[in-house]
Amino acid sequence: MRTFSRLFCTVLLAILMPLVIHGQAPQQKPSVTNEEAAKLPYTYSLAGIEDQGTFILRVNEEPVATTDFVWRKDGSYESHFSLKMAGQSMQMDAVITPGDGGIWQKLDLKTARGPVTIEREGRLVTSVFQEKKSTSQLQERSAYFDNYGPALCAAMLKEYDAAKAGKQPLSIFVGGGMAVDGALERLDNAEKTVGGKDVPFTRYRLSIQTLDVDLWLNSDGKVVLEEVPVQKAVFVRKGFEELAVRTVEDPLLSKPSFEVAVNKDTMVPCRDGIQLAADIYLPKTDGKVPLIVYRTPYGKELMELNGKYWARRGYACAIQDCRGRFKSKGTWVPFMHEAQDGYDAIEWLATQAWCNGKVGMIGGSYLGWVQWWAASQKPAHLVTIIPNVSPPDPHYNIPYEYGAFFLLGSIWWSQVLESEATAELSGAKMAKVAQSDYSKLLTTLPVIELDKVLMNKENPYWREWIRHPDNGTFWQKANFLEQLKTVNIPVFHQSGWFDGDGIGTKLNYLKMKSFGHGNQKMVVGPWGHTDTASRGLGDEDFGKEAEPDLQREYLRWFDFWLKGVKNGVDGEPLVRLFVMGTNKWQTGNTYPLEKTEFRKLLLTSGGKANTGKGDGRLVWALSGSTADSDSFTYDPGDPTPDPGFYPTRSEEERKKMVIAAEEEKKRIKAFHGETADKRADILVYRTEPLESGLTFCGPVSAVLYASTSAVDTDWYVTLSEERANGKIFQLVQGKIRARYRKSLANPTKLKPGEIVSYTLDLWHTGITIPKGNRLRVEVASALFPTFSRNLNTGGHNELETRFLKAEQKIFHSEKYPSHILLPVIP
Repeated sequence: MRTFSRLFCTVLLAILMPLVIHGQAPQQKPSVTNEEAAKLPYTYSLAGIEDQGTFILRVNEEPVATTDFVWRKDGSYESHFSLKMAGQSMQMDAVITPGDGGIWQKLDLKTARGPVTIEREGRLVTSVFQEKKSTSQLQERSAYFDNYGPALCAAMLKEYDAAKAGKQPLSIFVGGGMAVDGALERLDNAEKTVGGKDVPFTRYRLSIQTLDVDLWLNSDGKVVLEEVPVQKAVFVRKGFEELAVRTVEDPLLSKPSFEVAVNKDTMVPCRDGIQLAADIYLPKTDGKVPLIVYRTPYGKELMELNGKYWARRGYACAIQDCRGRFKSKGTWVPFMHEAQDGYDAIEWLATQAWCNGKVGMIGGSYLGWVQWWAASQKPAHLVTIIPNVSPPDPHYNIPYEYGAFFLLGSIWWSQVLESEATAELSGAKMAKVAQSDYSKLLTTLPVIELDKVLMNKENPYWREWIRHPDNGTFWQKANFLEQLKTVNIPVFHQSGWFDGDGIGTKLNYLKMKSFGHGNQKMVVGPWGHTDTASRGLGDEDFGKEAEPDLQREYLRWFDFWLKGVKNGVDGEPLVRLFVMGTNKWQTGNTYPLEKTEFRKLLLTSGGKANTGKGDGRLVWALSGSTADSDSFTYDPGDPTPDPGFYPTRSEEERKKMVIAAEEEKKRIKAFHGETADKRADILVYRTEPLESGLTFCGPVSAVLYASTSAVDTDWYVTLSEERANGKIFQLVQGKIRARYRKSLANPTKLKPGEIVSYTLDLWHTGITIPKGNRLRVEVASALFPTFSRNLNTGGHNELETRFLKAEQKIFHSEKYPSHILLPVIP
């Protein structure tokens, strides 16, 4: 729930595919001006192929959409894409108009969010969407890829050099208006039975940055199947449906062999008489089956694919709207009712005639959170849970993180909930929320008034969060960590190093282990806030090892614990952590890993560590010739920006400007370093270029010895890899509001000028820093607008408007050795 560009785990993979492609930074770099590009030749032609038909989009076993198309020999193309689910539909039309030689000249797209017009002049492409113009430059033969038009891939397959063979690089222009790097490789020939006949095919693999797309070509040179394995998504041409059927090779894995019955809007009673709506998916069988439960505030209907997936494999699956959401009765209050409501749902559902009494839970983000709340009440029938990317207690993550109010995430999440954006198939409401001008609007003081600014009304739970900054009585219904002492159940913890709620998986796992509970499985990869694996994040490629089939792992876990299948889950390493850089998995049976050695990396300087151009250093041992501290002024009136938050453009700016896509991405990449280089209120400490590789994997923390002229302030520490090419790759970050240094429940003001020791939780990561690269630490007193400003007065930071400047000092001497604690492994 931490990043406003996050896709919820419940989002349809059919929608996710284009977003994954468009959401990654392009590798292409313009070598000429736009004016020059408009005059350069572009020769990629769509002419010479004549085709028409229908493709069916399937996710796992379920058909969810179709694309009807006509492709004419002159290169013109028309298609209609239709996605239907949960009583909703999403349509998209595409028209390609060719110029001379069948070279595409114009693309007209009609989408659920409005029309998109893309025009080409030479190698210059101009895209217009919602009055925003962007430009990109093509290579001379940039292959065209349509997210919803598999047939068009035949044009690029025709260009493949069979004599040369192997993996061949190519430039790809993705239909939404972005040029990216890719590659095409011929895999093999295959013969499959279609319609009772043996039919030959040629198989290719198209790589679009880090996304692999498998293509099947028939003997007529036409694409009959396009598959995105990591997304379990397949476009198959009508008449070739047999090609989309996948054989399950593991004989012990539950097979998708059941027909499915659905009981919609089953009302489940709670102890206080409130009834909560659930859709129940049942395998058609006379026997009793185990049950898997999802509880969601985002709309149960759009989780239809989840329900059918489990039911086809012999599980009942209940998907319930949380209290006060959509078809459930009662009043929606985040966090507060989930423990009792979860318990009541599990126990009522487990006693239904179709259930054998064994219940598991699964789901990501808030859907992971609700599992912990339910488990804390110890329902008798709950056997195991799989909390994907789950937060911990609210004061460790959202809406507060160690006392600092998570401003951006909390207001964005409130907007999403109030707009009910997650229940809309088209994504238009979600896009509208994301267009909020946060850079400008989050400067509002007092912070509590932001609900009226962004939602045009007072939001009760937003205001309650703000009125209760201490982790006191108000929050006890939402806290579960200390209640896990008697919750001795097997748990599959899953997260990513870049999961915005990743501290949850860390803290939840460590708490269960501290209570001595066994069978705690943990998998953390180089992923974001998602329950699925992928090899890429932005323009980082972590290799094929980074995308294990997590869906299969969840199924094996439930097969073992709920069906009693002896599939070996109990004999596998319990902890699996991905190490970036080497791009390999490390395994063990505990976290931190058994071979971990914690080492202190010390901050030091000549007294001028301000900005990225200062003299701050990171060393393994202090020398006697350095200054004992660094100083800066923190001014809440000009709060230190979050170097990872690229300022959004106002609506007026977006309308006026034509933005070159490559230039915009370049600016975003450079923003971190440029911000740190010009802000004197950011202290920067760097190692020398490493003489040999350094690998660390596990929990990271920092100890700061600091003083301030204020009675309260904030401290932020960021750890990054600084590469030899200058790129800053942010790894982890921690923060603390000084008044909560001793207790999150009982704040204590500071004595101005007193040197105080602070321990900051920097979450966790796994990486090998290669020879020649550096580690980099940044220290500041704000991370705005991601986190709310500390006004330095000792008052209520989110209710007040008055603020004071603070003079800050970070100490790094033998007596006060500020440092980072790294989990080094061999």
